[in-house]
Amino acid sequence: MAQLMESTLCGRKDEMKITARILMVATLLGLSSSIMSVLTTGYRAEAATTSVTLDAPTEVVTGNSFQVDVDISSVTAFDAGQFDVLFDEAVLQIESVSAGQIGTTNVPIAIWNKTSTGVCRILVNVPGVPGVAGSGRLATLAFRAVGAAGSSGTIAVSNGFLNDVQGSEMQATWAGDSVRVWNNIAIVNDTLPGASVGTLYSANLSATGGNGSYAWSVLSGSLPSGMSLSSNGSLSGTATTVGNFSVTFKVTDGQLSATKALSIVVSPRLGDANGDGVVNTADITKVERIIVGLEVTTSSADANQDGKVNAADITKVERIIAGLS
Repeated sequence: MAQLMESTLCGRKDEMKITARILMVATLLGLSSSIMSVLTTGYRAEAATTSVTLDAPTEVVTGNSFQVDVDISSVTAFDAGQFDVLFDEAVLQIESVSAGQIGTTNVPIAIWNKTSTGVCRILVNVPGVPGVAGSGRLATLAFRAVGAAGSSGTIAVSNGFLNDVQGSEMQATWAGDSVRVWNNIAIVNDTLPGASVGTLYSANLSATGGNGSYAWSVLSGSLPSGMSLSSNGSLSGTATTVGNFSVTFKVTDGQLSATKALSIVVSPRLGDANGDGVVNTADITKVERIIVGLEVTTSSADANQDGKVNAADITKVERIIAGLS
């Protein structure tokens, strides 16, 4: 520890000496304070460490292509570099490598080649440019996910080397990334059960694929008044309005997602044979007329839900009116 502190202190002393010399020379030359500030700040900026990191999506769909950016930050006077990208070919396959960009300057790919199984070497070069400074991308890699659902693929970087316009090596840190391969998410439901005004409703949305940690929401359309959707895909409530409600649902596992349009048909309240929104003696008359063939059967006339309209439904309507059902 004492040696480390001594080394750090020595390094700071050396930096202070160099900065002092710059200031002394600038003063002798009669340079302004703003120019001296630029000179000393520029010197200290060289001590900043450049970082190179692979930025891959957290989840990908098996069989699909995706991109991985080779991000670079805090680079100064950059001219060229090379690095190896390592990956598991049982899970991932590299398809192409395209140019990057630092600031407004393109970073061309000089050449790239898969040197061995799961190893791709990439060389970048910025010809005719007197050094590139800033942050951006060294390259963009295109991969295809070929692994089975649930498999994980690490994308590592090694043998990284960057050099400046003088041909000197630049200090940098290098970091890889990983992706998880899943089947695409799909919503299983093709239809939803109907609802009746005034009757408690319950149904569940379900999906397959992804990592199985689903969150549901309504993407467009509206649920029937009185009904709601929970994030776990449960539909519940008591509808208050008759109608056919078309709703587009969305499910996501945080990365992958799927959508589907489904309809919920809300029928009149059971016993509301004439569909006027209330159950009263007029509905008894309606049921009687349906029974003798004077009116067309309505779904709500089957008050006891036994699949037919008969005298038992008259009794059911009477009980509903009396508050007994």
